[in-house]
Amino acid sequence: MKRNNFGPVVALDIDGTLGDYHGHFLRFSSDWYGRQMPDPTQINPGLPLHQFMRTSKTTYRQCKLAYRQGGIERSMPVYNGVDELCRSIRKAGAELWLCTTRPYLKLDTQCPNTLHWLRRNKIQYDHLISGTHKYRDLVKQVGKDRIVCVMDDLPEMLDQANSLGITTILRDQPYNRHYDQHNFAIYEMGGAKSLIVALLYDWKVNHGLDPRK
Repeated sequence: MKRNNFGPVVALDIDGTLGDYHGHFLRFSSDWYGRQMPDPTQINPGLPLHQFMRTSKTTYRQCKLAYRQGGIERSMPVYNGVDELCRSIRKAGAELWLCTTRPYLKLDTQCPNTLHWLRRNKIQYDHLISGTHKYRDLVKQVGKDRIVCVMDDLPEMLDQANSLGITTILRDQPYNRHYDQHNFAIYEMGGAKSLIVALLYDWKVNHGLDPRK
């Protein structure tokens, strides 16, 4: 059911966009596998993570499940400026949705771990949505016209948003630099803040709203 609010919506991914998931997970994986994983800053031209790690998909999923079940994601480093980015989006008059694919298997601890991480890092938001079809689900919830933009690090998720006609922002990472099917790319949170606030301003003007509110 769509909500009654008709204001602008901004959607942000969590892992790899607001927090350093890949670096954190690869450090955990080194201990889990008992061997050194690739450097997370190494350029990866679009390989699935399990191939980059030189492991089978089955074993990779076992490792990822151990990472999720152990609550390790609670200590994932947050990128500098994320708290200010989220505050600025809401202060600019947008409804902020955090959209995540967590987890690939449903776990009772998933929501508490995510909520703990958000509280711990003082990240303000309005709604949280989870699943592999997160942007399709977001459109069902709020309607496409309300969505100003989405920011994500995964090409397949940006493809999903693009297929819905949503403005996309790529969160630049070593593993997605081959991907060029996006409207904008950002490298740090200060740039994301300036870009999203500008997109919000344009959205309000185009919808006949006061852009200062």
